[in-house]
Amino acid sequence: VLYKIATGKASADNPGGLTQPSLNEDFDPNILSDDLLDKSSPSLSPSKNYQCQKAITLCAKTVLAHLVTHLGHFPMAIGAARLSSLVVEHDDVPNLTSDELSANIFSAPNIQLFMLTENVIASLIELPVLDLPGGGVTAGLSTADKQVRVLLRDLSGKASWDASILYRTPDTDTPEETQIETETNAIQSKWGPMSYIQPESFIMGNATNLPQRAMRHRPPNLLPDVSNSAPDLDQLDDLLQYLGHTSPECLENFDRKLNEPAAPPLSIEIEQEAIASVINQRNMEVEENRVMQFADSMLGQPISRPNSRSEGASSPGYDTSIQQISSGIIEQNAFQQCRLLFSQLGLAGWERRQQLHLLNKTERLLRELRNLDSQRCRETHKVAVIYVAPGQEDKNSILSNQGGSGAYEQFLAALAWEVELEGHTGFLGGLQRQGSTGLTAPYVATSFSEAIFHVATRMPGDTPETVLNKTRHLGNDEVHIVWSEHCRDYRRDIIPTEFCDILITIYPLGNNLNRVTVNCKPDVPHFGILFHEAIVESNILAGLVRATAICASRAKRTTLSFYQQYYEERSLSLETVVTKHKHSTTYEDFISRVYSPIATPSPFCVSGSTSSGAGDGPACTGNPSMLAAALLDSHGHSHKPNQRNDSKFRASEAARGVWFNNNPDVSQNVESTSISPRPLKKISSSLKSVPRRSLRQEVQESPPESPQQSTRKK
Repeated sequence: VLYKIATGKASADNPGGLTQPSLNEDFDPNILSDDLLDKSSPSLSPSKNYQCQKAITLCAKTVLAHLVTHLGHFPMAIGAARLSSLVVEHDDVPNLTSDELSANIFSAPNIQLFMLTENVIASLIELPVLDLPGGGVTAGLSTADKQVRVLLRDLSGKASWDASILYRTPDTDTPEETQIETETNAIQSKWGPMSYIQPESFIMGNATNLPQRAMRHRPPNLLPDVSNSAPDLDQLDDLLQYLGHTSPECLENFDRKLNEPAAPPLSIEIEQEAIASVINQRNMEVEENRVMQFADSMLGQPISRPNSRSEGASSPGYDTSIQQISSGIIEQNAFQQCRLLFSQLGLAGWERRQQLHLLNKTERLLRELRNLDSQRCRETHKVAVIYVAPGQEDKNSILSNQGGSGAYEQFLAALAWEVELEGHTGFLGGLQRQGSTGLTAPYVATSFSEAIFHVATRMPGDTPETVLNKTRHLGNDEVHIVWSEHCRDYRRDIIPTEFCDILITIYPLGNNLNRVTVNCKPDVPHFGILFHEAIVESNILAGLVRATAICASRAKRTTLSFYQQYYEERSLSLETVVTKHKHSTTYEDFISRVYSPIATPSPFCVSGSTSSGAGDGPACTGNPSMLAAALLDSHGHSHKPNQRNDSKFRASEAARGVWFNNNPDVSQNVESTSISPRPLKKISSSLKSVPRRSLRQEVQESPPESPQQSTRKK
């Protein structure tokens, strides 16, 4: 049902199952709570209907993502204070040390960011194997020397997984595999680490271990068992023969025994031809593999520098090419395990291309990712708790309390967990970790919400400054819980504040009973669980008061203008990343960035220049106009016999408002690149003043010529 609502499929697809009622049949969002019997309420407008449908769809997506991520995983080992992972892209990456996300992750060859769906952003990071205590979960297993870290940011928060290739378990090692591994290591030590030779026995297996067909049979009337078994006897074959002999009713055909193979569906000639083709193909592959193993051209040789200075001088860019090739190999290997996992997850197929995209690597994307990581992925509530001792009726005396009675302390212990603020990683509600607002505070959390209680007796209040600081924290809370042991009722104006929209007061009555009053401002809608002037037992008091405080906080927030639920805010942030930072590329460019997150240098680029962009496009480090000019010259040269000299050509161009850069340094640089023979040109503003008709005639009279040809004439 949730999937149908999230995908927008009609209930007619599954007529036999559950159906989703329409919005008009289910409820009316415009109904008034104080006039339930009014039948004259306006009908649902189309815009309101669309908003309701969108909100319901988003809720279904949130619940699905929450169940997939947190069902069976919450709370994690670090406790319920954290719902999302604290891991970021640069964690555990060599040579990347920073406190927050930076642009360095865009230039790393082992990090790539993807948009899996419209609500999921993924990051693949390849890392060296982490040295965990005891070996971690892969202790005693044969795994790769690298691992893949997957970071997912979706509606439910941020999740992190570490994946590693499992080669084999220690108990599967055999003497034959050990010998093969020894031979492979010997070959690698001979030809270097770049060799990829594999022994033939490792590929094809040992032919002597194949089972042979049994040639001897027992008598038909003898039941095969352990006592009359032998290595050259087939138990199943003789059992079928015995069943057919002793029970003829089991025979499908009286002319054929049960242990005789059935006739092939094809003719014998076609079957023999198929078998011969398979054997021939196998022999050809074995021979090809044998030739490739011992061919010198297939062995990976290390790149060596020139032996003589003359060779090095004749090739000034040789060292640069070596560095580029070696860096390219390192960058390709740095993302190898990620490519393997990407393919095994089925993400490299064409059918996933409509939803799977790259992201533009810019500073704006970093800000959006930091914003996503700082968001709370569940409801947050803060509630003030005040203790009133007998005889206290003024603010200073009440806020100066540093403790309470035994019943009050038992109530706080049952209200929430006591956490230390210094090491607390969950919601703080404005409290400080350095101890200015106390050392501990009651805190409670579920997978959907978390709440912290600002307890007046936990905060310091021995000086006027600390009392003022305490008043600020308590006064900014919308829900107040007051434990009053005074004989008179607690007044709202004792602690003057613009907030305190809901006031829940508890009066102990003795005999394990408590009187609870709930006072609200007029604009607060109705909520539960407790009601005004309720009598509650002490053993269930804390749970009911906590649930009532959270419901009261939710009811108050519904009255705020432009208020959004936590999943709505996160959905808008994810939508911003998807719409503004999606990098639309062709399938070839996308796969190339999956193969290597860092673009390899283009052969048309000038060596020594640097790239200025941070996107995923081809990182051409030279002048792109040179490449464009080369493409134009390759198609635009026309060798005509009646070509004019260079002076006429320059005169005609000057008359049209076009000038050439005659700087010898620039022209020499252009010629040295061997990209385009065109000199640099620029169109001046005088072109606008020329009449269109005369300009067209002049172009026809003096067509442009190649400056290279005119130079050759000189």
